[in-house]
Amino acid sequence: METSSENVIAQIWRYPVKSLRGELIAAAAVDTRGLRGDRLWAVRDSATGKLGSGKNSTRFRRFPGPTLLSLSSRYPVEPAASPEDVEAPLVVDADGCEYPVSDGSADRFFQQQTGIATLSVAREAEVYHFDETPVSLIGTATLRWVEEQMPGIATDARRFRPNLVVRTREPFEEEGWVGRTVHIGSGDDAVELAFTHVLERCVMTTMEQADLPPALGMLKMLGQREDQPLRLAVAGAATRTGTVRAGDPVVVC
Repeated sequence: METSSENVIAQIWRYPVKSLRGELIAAAAVDTRGLRGDRLWAVRDSATGKLGSGKNSTRFRRFPGPTLLSLSSRYPVEPAASPEDVEAPLVVDADGCEYPVSDGSADRFFQQQTGIATLSVAREAEVYHFDETPVSLIGTATLRWVEEQMPGIATDARRFRPNLVVRTREPFEEEGWVGRTVHIGSGDDAVELAFTHVLERCVMTTMEQADLPPALGMLKMLGQREDQPLRLAVAGAATRTGTVRAGDPVVVC
């Protein structure tokens, strides 16, 4: 097993609505689907079945109007003990106005902003909202490496939309955790994660969001990695459910 004073949970991020900015939280329940409530909702066009995204493909669509990353989402009530009972989130615009999903206000907001009457903020059903596996993690030393490669460009974890940020000593340290068991926390509700691969990054890493300006050279820079071109942060899923908290120790077996 490997652990040190460096290996602790530094940040926990949850994204109630897919492709919108998320919320920095102190703790989160983790189940087999991921952090409870994470990306449980998405902007969906009922006419096509496509989900709103920063990408544009057969599955995802860029809707007109404000970019989704100019908006954020949060839960007004911490998700319940049961995954099935998670209450609907709020959509928050750039001016801080909040639009509840529960009463249709968020639906009307997107319809008015885009001119598309068939948009709604829909809960996950037949279409899985995750692009890949449900939990992603990045180390603080890796984030420092990105800053060094792109001086003058504001860079923090939000660029890469992780769920967990772990305080680490060496860049890419977390990539060595692929194929191993990552134990987080202590006691009966400790979590175990199994990471399967390093994530290939997309155009969303370059986009403006809130106070982060565009980083147009991000993908070019990541493409110059010799060992893992275009890849950063690791992805996996929970093999033991429980709760993660900021400050929890991280042990790699």
